[in-house]
Amino acid sequence: MENYLKQIQLSNNMKTALLVFGNEFLKEDNFAIKISKEIKLPNTEIIRCYSVGDMFKIQGYDKVFILDVVKNIKEVTLITDLDKIKDKKIFSMHDFDLGFNLKLLKEVNQINDINIIGIPQQGDKESIKKEIKEIVEKV
Repeated sequence: MENYLKQIQLSNNMKTALLVFGNEFLKEDNFAIKISKEIKLPNTEIIRCYSVGDMFKIQGYDKVFILDVVKNIKEVTLITDLDKIKDKKIFSMHDFDLGFNLKLLKEVNQINDINIIGIPQQGDKESIKKEIKEIVEKV
């Protein structure tokens, strides 16, 4: 019984980071930012990322999630397979997006597991917040 209580204490003290990406000035890309301002998750630090480089500063978390809008999806989706992220052509440094950088980090063994919570570009905030909470608590 004592071991069980220690496990519960450890799991309750786990630190989680939710990295939020998006452009607050673009209607089609700001929904994750809006949701992140309203969501409350226990033992979770919600971190607004202004560039892909911001995610490299995150250390000391037991779990890390990325919250971002995904074009053309209808429901909240957990993405753990980077191969499912569509590649786009890169012509300049401006074309280096989150998906490309995550694939690059995986290729050079800087990350192993990834948990991207993709949300639609719009929808019912309350149900989307509930689904995000469920994913963070379950994974």
